[in-house]
Order: sequence, then structure tokens, then C-alpha cells
Amino acid sequence: MRITKQGLVKNLSVLLLGLLLSWQTSAAWFEAQGQALIAQGDRSSAKKRATEEAIRQALMFAGASVQSVQTLTNGLLQEDSFKISAAGEVNDLQLVYEKWHDDYVTVGIRADIFPQRTQCAAAQFKKTLVTTYFPLAHRQQAQDGQIHQLTDIAPRQLQQQMNTLSEHVALGPIEPYTVRWDRAKVLSQAPSLARQTRSQFILAGVITDISLARTAHSSLAFWKNDVAQRQFALDVFVVDGMNGALLLEKNYHTQAPWRFDRFTQVDVSSEQFWSSDYGKAVNQLFAQVVDDVEQALLCQPATGRVLTVSGTQLQVSLGRAHGIRPGDELTLYKTSEVIDPQGMTFLQYNLYPAKVKVISASVDSATVEVADGSLVGNIQPNDFVAKR
Repeated sequence: MRITKQGLVKNLSVLLLGLLLSWQTSAAWFEAQGQALIAQGDRSSAKKRATEEAIRQALMFAGASVQSVQTLTNGLLQEDSFKISAAGEVNDLQLVYEKWHDDYVTVGIRADIFPQRTQCAAAQFKKTLVTTYFPLAHRQQAQDGQIHQLTDIAPRQLQQQMNTLSEHVALGPIEPYTVRWDRAKVLSQAPSLARQTRSQFILAGVITDISLARTAHSSLAFWKNDVAQRQFALDVFVVDGMNGALLLEKNYHTQAPWRFDRFTQVDVSSEQFWSSDYGKAVNQLFAQVVDDVEQALLCQPATGRVLTVSGTQLQVSLGRAHGIRPGDELTLYKTSEVIDPQGMTFLQYNLYPAKVKVISASVDSATVEVADGSLVGNIQPNDFVAKR
């Protein structure tokens, strides 16, 4: 029986081979396949990427975590017939087949997966991130193909991938301007963007490399087209805008054949671009970003800000989209910076002694009331509220 899931990477499939007792409580055998382009003749790297993709698809489809993808891949590739026994979610993993084509490889794996129950209460609600356009670190690299528009198309494509592939994270608003992010600016600017958009999590992206190298043929083979390889590198930062904590910092890199003529102005919003070798490679990179962001945010508590204060009631920037429901109890707190005798700065959390209960909730906000009916005179707009 073949099972498909809308939004899985094109040309990937997951086949459910059998359930022992039930989906939630028993192991099941899953067979999945992954594909990867062969860049500059590097068959070994292509096989590794295809195997990672196959393992990731099987784990995601089964509802398991994807933290051990690289470890499992490395173990599996040591020997074609190698079987791995792992405590927890993956009991057995087998490399079933590999098929080599002119410029890509297809790898099939079979895994005995036992999805574990969620280990944190915060995993039950979806985390929404906000971002801006991704700046090009070197705009001159976009001249070949005139692909400057990647700065606003790339975050939209990542948004589509995240909203399709993940059940736990979503990329929400994309602010229509470019921020010159670097590590220092991320930590200083993210809280401001969080307040501006009433969002908790900020995703900052910088496209650091889209350079292209063309290898010209000799004059004796002038009729042949140039062979070109193009890079795509992306720095990603994920920050909790409520407290400025850096939750993820990683550089992603891929490369693929660039089959567009040097004089063609490429429409990076077109299906032609995203179905090209280069577009597929970038989408595969985005799928890895989605996995890493999901793992970074899965157990983070929902945190918002106090919007208004009226008597015993507060309006807060958490709602149904954050897993908030009438009857839930939330924690109120303030933060302040404390400097120790050595001059080090620390963030201090000052908890309000009473819990507040949710009276009503809309999509992105809620009305809460202090449980014991006391006044909330010490609470001010922009203080914090959290569901833990």
C-alpha cells in the first residue's frame, strides 16, 4: 500500500510496509527514497545527501524526530549491507538500493521506526516565525542571470517549504525590507522586530554566496555550451525575540549545475527556475533548514507580551495559533538586566506571584484574568506572559 503526503519533496515517496499494533504505540517498517544531484562528479557526497533525504522523509512521515539523521547516514554508508540498532526511535536501518543516473542518484532505505511520544508539553502547539527579505552579501554575484530578486523570493520559497513540510513550525509574516543581519545585529535587532510584529521567534537569513564558475571549452569545441556550477550559501539565525536568546546559528551550503545562458535574465519566481537543477538543490537545502528550525523550537515555551491592562484583565499577544485555549493558566513576569561585581550582565526574571487564566482567545491574542481576582497594578504593557 503506497502512502503519499502532500508537500513531500518531488520524486520522493514513502511506502508503509506494515504496522504491528497501532500507529502511536508500535514500530513500523517504512521504505523511502531520496535523490541528490551529482555535483562536479562527487558521487560519494551525492550518495550521502540522497541517503540523508531518504532517512529524513521516513522519520518525518512516521512522526519521529530527525535529530539523528546525519549519524544514521554515516553508519549506514559504512557498508551497503550494514544494519544499525539504535535505542529509541530507530530499531533497524537498511540501505536497500542505489540507482545512478547521468547527473543524479536515487537511494532507497528501509527503517524500522518506533515514534516516541512527545517529551515536552510545548511541542503541542505550532511555533510561528517572522523574517525579512534575505540580503545578498555580495550583490555583484547576482549579475549572471540577473537574479537579484532572490532577496525576496528566497524567504517566500522557504516559507512554502516550512509550511508544507513541518507540523510544528511555520514561517509567518515576511517583512518587506532587507535587514543587514550579522551575529551582533541579530541579537540587538531581533527583539525590536519581535515587538513590531507581535512575534516571538525571529528568523534572520543572509545569502552569503551565489557565485558562479563557468568552465569554457577549448576553441576546438567551440560549439559546446559552457559548463557552469553555481553556489548557494545561507546564514540562518533563529532568535527568541522575547529574551534575545540565540536558538540556532548555522551556515548552509550547496551547489548545482547552472544551465541558464549567461545572457538570459532568469525569473527566480518561475517554475522553470525552481524545477531546474539549481532550484531543486536550493529547495533541498531549505528542507534541511526546516528540520533544524523545528528541532530548535520544538520544546520552546510560548511567550508573548502584555498588550493592555484593564482592572483585573489583560490583553496578551498569545492566541489559538500558539496553542492557547480558554481555561489555560499562564505565567506573568518582567525582565531586567543585572550586573554582577565582575561587570557581567545577566537577564533576571521577576515572576508575578499569581497565575492568570485565559477567558477568551482569538487567533493571535487572548484576554486573561488574574485567577484570584486581585489587581495587576505591577504589570505593564510589554511585560511578558508565557505558557509552560
